Amino acid sequence: MTYKEEHEAFVSGTKGTNVLHIAVTGIACLLPVYIRDVCVAAVPGLAKFKENLWLGLLLDFIAVIVPLQFTMSVFSENSFQCLFIFFMSFALIFNIKMRQKAIRSVREKVTLTDVKMGNRRPFITYYRAYANVITAFSILAVDFKIFPRYFAKAETYGTGLMDVGVGGFLITNAVVSPEARGIIATDRVVPSVLKSLKSSIPLIVIGMVRVLAVKSTDYQEHVTEYGVHWNFFFTLAAVKVGCTLLFCTVSPRLWNIAAVLIIAIYQHNLTYGDLKNYIINGADGKGGRTDLIDANREGLYSCIGLFSIYIMGVQLGKLVMRKRENVKDWMKLCFALALVSIVCWVLMYFTGKHVEPVSRRFANLAYLLWMVAFNSMLMFAFLVFDIAVTCLSHLCRIAKKKESPDHKPETDTATPGDDYNTCDLISAINYNGLFYFLLANLLTGLVNMSVKTIYQSNLVAMTILTGYMFLLSSVLYFLYRKKISLKIW
Repeated sequence: MTYKEEHEAFVSGTKGTNVLHIAVTGIACLLPVYIRDVCVAAVPGLAKFKENLWLGLLLDFIAVIVPLQFTMSVFSENSFQCLFIFFMSFALIFNIKMRQKAIRSVREKVTLTDVKMGNRRPFITYYRAYANVITAFSILAVDFKIFPRYFAKAETYGTGLMDVGVGGFLITNAVVSPEARGIIATDRVVPSVLKSLKSSIPLIVIGMVRVLAVKSTDYQEHVTEYGVHWNFFFTLAAVKVGCTLLFCTVSPRLWNIAAVLIIAIYQHNLTYGDLKNYIINGADGKGGRTDLIDANREGLYSCIGLFSIYIMGVQLGKLVMRKRENVKDWMKLCFALALVSIVCWVLMYFTGKHVEPVSRRFANLAYLLWMVAFNSMLMFAFLVFDIAVTCLSHLCRIAKKKESPDHKPETDTATPGDDYNTCDLISAINYNGLFYFLLANLLTGLVNMSVKTIYQSNLVAMTILTGYMFLLSSVLYFLYRKKISLKIW
């Protein structure tokens, strides 16, 4: 076998792991950023690190990115232990600060459920950015032996951590889309679709460049993921244009019904028609790829399921984007997200058992339910910790004012959100999300063309991965501090 064939075999044929393992890993990965935030709230001097570009970057990278790397690689089999350690660390620091005399005296006069949080919350920024961070780490780490094979994309059926990628990316964008925020296109259908096509041109160009680069350099590729020529960027463009067409022709009240009908018809054809056999075995029944559609059948047909996933993401966004003011209001959202997640987990279990198991390759009904369940669970977790850090930050601010000679009355409040000293690195990644993903893909290609990744030791692999993540973080952090936005989609 050539090295290319060895590499393709290395990332192929995986079956994933169980959804509980992935869920625990996802929550364990998000906790370090809240440990960082609660430490900054508890130790005011740490906030001054942000005044220096490199010190601020170093603090955020060590506190947030490094723990994520180890959780997804070296300690991947100990996700439950990582979750326990991170949670206990957060709870210990939070509890110590809340028990301080100054904070206790303030708590007696402040009702935490009435604390103002405002309408724009860090948990949305963190949730969206983390999807990019986990994806960026995974796309390079999967080429090394340090990354567990059960986290790689499952071949046909199964749930690997990387299978969350495309569905999660669509939902993270859908929850903040104009449609989720109540901004509905008023143009006629044709102008709206043409406008959407125009805005998708960068994605199409990037997709074409990727195809040419892969073919011209004989770069290893996993054909059964999207097909011979299709890729993630073409999928984004296709979903964007398709959803624009739906949003312009169907009443917003019927969007969720349309998504259910689309995925139901698609799943019916997979289960009872010949579609599943065609996607797996091709038109010749032997896995061949006879024409352009046949060559890219995975990417083309999965767009149908991903189309429904995006619409479901918009519905989640409508729920999240409603105007709220205080902790009490946001706690109601916690309950709603938990309910949505639980219902979808249950439905996913019964669908996988009685209809068809989860398949990212098909983007089937079980995959849709998994994506909604997993992402609503993550948003719930992000929001719970967001509320906790917000309350602590608010109490710290009032206690500090009380201790100063010219403090204002306890009833005085700052602009909602000003109390919370958020993580600049995560905000930076969210600020230029798609550029971060593009740069990660470019660097992944450069590393793979420079190093025979599957032969490297764990020490070398972690060194390369840390350098790669630090370079990505540095570029995005610099752009954010200079307020340079490179938005494409």
